[in-house]
Amino acid sequence: EGGVGGGDKYSKRFDAMCDEFSSWESGDSLSRAEERNPRLALVLEGCFAGTENPDVVGALKILYMDFGALRLAGDLIFKMMKKLVR
Repeated sequence: EGGVGGGDKYSKRFDAMCDEFSSWESGDSLSRAEERNPRLALVLEGCFAGTENPDVVGALKILYMDFGALRLAGDLIFKMMKKLVR
């Protein structure tokens, strides 16, 4: 599903999301998230744990690049987490 030429665009988007996500780990993002929505804070905590494993990040990047439905889900999860930490 990634198609010719789309892979680079999705690769860059995934990397940008990871970079922004990494910036949330410093500071009090998790404690703020726990105050706002403890249930989604567990998702955020799991996301932070996943970023510690390069194999997990690599596998998710491949899925994000190659499968539109998973890319859509990834974008949705990212937006939910972004809203939670802000």
